[in-house]
Amino acid sequence: MKQVAVVTDSVACVPSDLTTRYGIHVIPVRITVGGKVYRDTCDDLPPLLVRSFQETPMIDTTPWPPEHYFRAYEEVSRTAREIVHIVAFSQFTSTISLARAGAVMAQEAVPGLRVVVFDSASTTMAQGFIALEAARTAARGRGIADVVLAAERIRHRVDGVFAFDTLRHLARTGRVNRLASWAGSLLNVMPVVGLSQGRERPLALTRSRLQATRKMLDMVCRGVEPKQPVHVAVVESGRRDEAEELLLTIQERLHPVESMAVRVSPVTQVVAGPGLLGVVFYADD
Repeated sequence: MKQVAVVTDSVACVPSDLTTRYGIHVIPVRITVGGKVYRDTCDDLPPLLVRSFQETPMIDTTPWPPEHYFRAYEEVSRTAREIVHIVAFSQFTSTISLARAGAVMAQEAVPGLRVVVFDSASTTMAQGFIALEAARTAARGRGIADVVLAAERIRHRVDGVFAFDTLRHLARTGRVNRLASWAGSLLNVMPVVGLSQGRERPLALTRSRLQATRKMLDMVCRGVEPKQPVHVAVVESGRRDEAEELLLTIQERLHPVESMAVRVSPVTQVVAGPGLLGVVFYADD
C-alpha cells in the first residue's frame, strides 16, 4: 500500500502516460446540457458532441455532489492511507467545498484515512503541473506534509497565458464577466488572458492569431530567467498544428527540461471554445 496517493480533476489535462507513470487518480468533472449529465471523458463527449455543445447557449458546469468525491476517495483508500486531491481554482468553481465535504465523509467511513483537498488556484496544465509534482514527491516515498509542500511550491511558481478566438464560449459560465466585457469592447479581436494564483488578468487584445501567439511567446520568455530549468506545456483546443509549432519555438529558445503539447479535456473544449491556445510554465530554482 502506498503512503500517499494523488488525485486530480480531468480539467488538469495531465497526459495519460504521466497519470499512469505516477499513479495519479483522475476524477472526470461533469457538465450538464439539456438536463443530461456528461462526464469529462471521450466516451461521454466525443468530438461531434463537443462541437455541438460549444455552440449551445446554456451549459451547466456545477461540480459533483460530495457523495461522488466520497466514493472516489473510498476507492483510492484501498491502495493508500493518505490522499492529496489537487482541485481546480476555488475562485471559479465550488469543487473544493464539495470535495472537502466528501473528504469528511470518507475519513469518517474509513478508519485512519487522511484526505487533503488542495486548491491549485488554476486549471489545465497549471493544475496538472501541481499534481505532477505532488505525485513525483509521493513516488519518492515522502509523507503527506512533503507532498502538500511540493504542491504549494509549484502553485506559487506556475503561470499561464491563453489566447482565445473569442470569450463568448467562456462567458456562458457566468464566471468571467469582467474579461468578457473587456474583450467585447472591440470587434474582431483575439483576447490574450493570463491566469495564475487564482486570478485572471487581461493582457492584450490582438488582431490575429499570429499576434496572439507572439504575445504569448513574449510573455513566457520574459517570465523566465536565462538558463533557468523550465517546465512548459502548450495547451490547445482545435489548434494542434499551431500548438506544436509554438512548442518547437519555445524548445529552441528556452530548452525546457520538460515540455509537452496537450489537448485540453472535452469539457474544457466545450467551456473554452474551439480556438483556445495557451502556454503554461514554471521555472525551478
